Amino acid sequence: MAASESRSRVVVQPSNLRGYRGLTMDAFGTLLEGGPMKLPRPLERVAEVSTSMGRTTLEEMWITTFRKHLQTEPYVAFREVHRMSFEELRDRLRLHTTVDEWVDQTFDDYTNAKAYPEVPAVLRELEQDVPLAVISNMDTKVLLRALQKNGLHFSFVIASDEEQQYKPSSSMFSRAVRYLGLPPAHVLHVGDSYPEDVVGATSMGMGALLMRRDVDRETRKDPSGTSKGVVHNLVEVRDVLRRSWSEP
Repeated sequence: MAASESRSRVVVQPSNLRGYRGLTMDAFGTLLEGGPMKLPRPLERVAEVSTSMGRTTLEEMWITTFRKHLQTEPYVAFREVHRMSFEELRDRLRLHTTVDEWVDQTFDDYTNAKAYPEVPAVLRELEQDVPLAVISNMDTKVLLRALQKNGLHFSFVIASDEEQQYKPSSSMFSRAVRYLGLPPAHVLHVGDSYPEDVVGATSMGMGALLMRRDVDRETRKDPSGTSKGVVHNLVEVRDVLRRSWSEP
């Protein structure tokens, strides 16, 4: 994906580096609403008519099932992970339906996802100071379309199907650090998944922030406290980044 013409990167001598000079971000849950860690719309309809299972329970089942199939070895394409997850839940819930329509509808929702309100303006501010990149467990075409629909531009975008790996695989973060040309300690990553974003980034020596836009969700807690902090929107990320430049 082409970088914004206004600024693609900041070149600083290694001996003069201070703070975070590059920013990588997860896409869904951080920049864009929705995503695979939210209950897909087809399953929302199941929850609405179910007399024995609430939405929260079904969402927990979805996340657990989806993450299990995401870890399948060897690598399974993102669309196929959805198909496998939907089929497992369909069978567990004893529903009589094919899942093709569910998969298509879910991918349409990803493509048409909206950016969180503050995101476009804050990214325009930040691109004047540091290179910005996206690291996402998402189908490349869907991800690029969603970002483009919202007018969001980055120095580069790394999606899981390029690496044939999913976060927290170090290969995706390693590629980002290599593209940025910065020491890992001077790159900050922010994402809404502790096991995928915080673990993946810190294992590479990068800084990490855990995004918790929905502060009431227990699943968004940082269980071990190893992230550099928890933020609730991109304004807070901007402030952390800028404060790092003046820290000793």
